[in-house]
Amino acid sequence: MENNVHVPDPAEAREALANIDTVQRAVRDTPWPTWLYPVNAALLGAMTLTFALGEDGFAFLLAAGAVLIAVNMLAGYRMGTPFTLPTSRTFLALAFTAIGCLLAAFIVAELTARQWPIIVLAVASTALYLAAGVVHRRSTGAPR
Repeated sequence: MENNVHVPDPAEAREALANIDTVQRAVRDTPWPTWLYPVNAALLGAMTLTFALGEDGFAFLLAAGAVLIAVNMLAGYRMGTPFTLPTSRTFLALAFTAIGCLLAAFIVAELTARQWPIIVLAVASTALYLAAGVVHRRSTGAPR
């Protein structure tokens, strides 16, 4: 047996759900600290460059990945918004493309011994994430 005395009508339920969506969007679109964008970009670039090191780069890849996760988790907890991704589709597309460059560097490292494509992919990964940071700052209306 339920203890709900008041059962909302459909209009009240829709309004409550709309309010929840508004609050969730506000949390997801909270601007990140400005320093976080270049730090993430540098860590993604460093992770991409680890594939140029061959077998020795795996430990550096894991270390850079752990630092990336730790920095973002700590920043998220300090902001009160851990485990959230922004709603900006352009930001998400650029960020996932930057991660795609990281994965492409892995494939290139497996298929060839040349290092210049890995360096190009590292630069592309860093630049794409920096562009994503600019898009995110502008989409949140945060001061520049």
